[in-house]
Amino acid sequence: MRLGFWLAAMLALTHAAAHHANSAYDRNTTVQVSGTVTRWQFINPHAGLWFDVRDDNGNIVEWSAEFQGTLDLYRHFRFNKDTFLAGDSVTIVGYPARNGDPTMSTRIVIFADGREVDVRSAPD
Repeated sequence: MRLGFWLAAMLALTHAAAHHANSAYDRNTTVQVSGTVTRWQFINPHAGLWFDVRDDNGNIVEWSAEFQGTLDLYRHFRFNKDTFLAGDSVTIVGYPARNGDPTMSTRIVIFADGREVDVRSAPD
């Protein structure tokens, strides 16, 4: 019975470490992308933002930006389910996907009014 407990504990820790490794993102590169919000999901384990971006050829590309969990976003920055609304203009600075997909791990949000929020600057 103890072996089963320790095996389950080890598997849980391995999964948690792998989940938070963020290996899908290139932490040595930063991109800045501006567009129009289409969807904001203020849910755990990670909040997500989708926004339409016009590329160099005039085509619209849907980008997504991953954020940390809702508790940290609310507690430190007062983000909530209404922080981003469809149609809002936004600029996101973050770490791009290693595989080239139009997605990133968010570092800084620049709102239409020019306000910048570094969502990685939480004090804890």
